[in-house]
Amino acid sequence: MNTIIIIIASVVFAALGQLCWKLGINQAGTLTLSSLPYLLLNLPVMLGFLMYGTSTIFWLVALSKKDLSFVYPFISLTYVLVLILSSVVLKEPLGINKLIGSIIIIIGLIIITRS
Repeated sequence: MNTIIIIIASVVFAALGQLCWKLGINQAGTLTLSSLPYLLLNLPVMLGFLMYGTSTIFWLVALSKKDLSFVYPFISLTYVLVLILSSVVLKEPLGINKLIGSIIIIIGLIIITRS
């Protein structure tokens, strides 16, 4: 399998994990020591752990195929995907600065992958 596809899979699962965690904490409310057991047993939080674990497996496969200095910058794509998901799913505001920053991240990755 193409290493870029493996990296993208890792990024997607990591972003979905973040989204699940946010949905879970929204259900649980403010995190306190006494609410921690409830939070850890919350379905979206558990799904978030599953997504992050899956992301880690893909990440390890990618690291076994390419140099860390090539693979690691792709983590920045997680920010871009989380930005999109939080806007679409959570209805969080998406400002022009976030859009410009995301475009810069993508341009940077294109430059890195071409080198």
